[in-house]
Amino acid sequence: MRILIAVLIAMCFPVSVYSADKPADNPEGKKIYDGWCAQCHGYKGDADSFTKDVSLPKPRDFTFGSFKFRSTPSGDPPTDADITKVIRNGNPGTSMPPWSRFSDAEVKAIVGHVKSFAPDTFAMETKPINIGNPPKASKEIIDQGKELFKTAKCVECHGTAGRGNGEKGWQADFKTDWGYGIAPANYTQPWELRNGSSLEDIYRTISVGLSGTPMTSYLDSMPDDKRWALAHFIKSLQLTRKLGLALKVRKTETLPSKPNDPAWESVDYLDLPMGGQLMFDTRDFTPVITNVRVRGLYTSKELAILLQWTDKKPNDGSDGKPSDSIRIQFPINKLEGTELPYFFMGTGKAPVNLWQWRASDKDKVSSMTAKGPDKIEPKEKPEATVMASYDDGLYSVVFKKELKSAKDDPVFEAGTFIPFAVAAYDGQNDEDGNARGAVSAWYYLMMEPPMPLRVYVFPPIVSLGVLIAGICLHKKLRKKKV
Repeated sequence: MRILIAVLIAMCFPVSVYSADKPADNPEGKKIYDGWCAQCHGYKGDADSFTKDVSLPKPRDFTFGSFKFRSTPSGDPPTDADITKVIRNGNPGTSMPPWSRFSDAEVKAIVGHVKSFAPDTFAMETKPINIGNPPKASKEIIDQGKELFKTAKCVECHGTAGRGNGEKGWQADFKTDWGYGIAPANYTQPWELRNGSSLEDIYRTISVGLSGTPMTSYLDSMPDDKRWALAHFIKSLQLTRKLGLALKVRKTETLPSKPNDPAWESVDYLDLPMGGQLMFDTRDFTPVITNVRVRGLYTSKELAILLQWTDKKPNDGSDGKPSDSIRIQFPINKLEGTELPYFFMGTGKAPVNLWQWRASDKDKVSSMTAKGPDKIEPKEKPEATVMASYDDGLYSVVFKKELKSAKDDPVFEAGTFIPFAVAAYDGQNDEDGNARGAVSAWYYLMMEPPMPLRVYVFPPIVSLGVLIAGICLHKKLRKKKV
């Protein structure tokens, strides 16, 4: 907790610490860097800072002279515009925020100071590649890109569906030049693509690669038209993220028979952004699971909730790692007013019901009552059933609950907003399904009430009445005219 507080204080109140190792050739850039950047990247630019053990990925070591995000060919340093872009936009999924507080002159000064940590690298002349005008998307070009995705061996790292679950990504030597393990990108979730998710961004990444990582450059090995085709295919894999506060759950006659049933694709969904759980050691500032997609359906007897998330390496506990897991929680009592229980396992005054599935338990669900993280009581009889599947990097878990009367089950009442929150755990990241993991805020389900009979009967009657009145009026006017 002391580290977290120190980081927050440092970001709010810049300090001015000058290194005595070399003179300040760029005093303005050094002053800003030391006040706002050195807490992560180190005063010498070597990433030797107190955040190096809590940041994932690790802060960039500028002295290495290798920069992932560039518009220049492999082996060349980035342009000033490339570094400026990272400073301005930040790095999604990392502890690097977007810095909008600085003026253009201040950013230019920071860029100059960053370059001073690797003077030999930036002594080279830099020139970005020419991107040009992209071809328009078409089925033919996307199909060509799909074939290239296989023949260029992209599937070995990124998986056949582009979810980053290729076998090569889990080999022991799959590391950065700094010696850190790295995971292949998940192309289906564009909000995770740190070098940009537009068609041009993808094309640029394919062309120049990501220095210091296993992502190589295809600038010389693949013609321009094929790189565009590959970019179009990768772009076609991207999901549309739908954010909001509530999900409508419509009524149906029958529920899908399995979690990966194609029938779920026609059901409305809500995406939950997931945050790191910072309450418990070791703290996870940047969760591996960044999104859980929720869908729902109900019949007169049952409610089904589908939770889906990507997992690049499934774990059922058999390899010594913790089992992958997901949990959904609801208040025990119907809400009075607007105050919700605590979003992570409730409190003594406002307990919650938990349904939890673990990959090690297959088709078994654990039902619990929680009055806080340390006060969890298992229930003798599960409140729900579960069915789960893992398909090419995608987990799909369906919780099903029998619907009772509003008197016996006041929380699950059609036509009302039902609060829920989700916690997801990645076993490969040593998240054990208890405290440390990815958590959501509170959201709402609303089971749409069935339409009353008058909704179907009244409009035709009114229409018929209007038609008859119109005919009568028409006849009356004709008689007067005659």
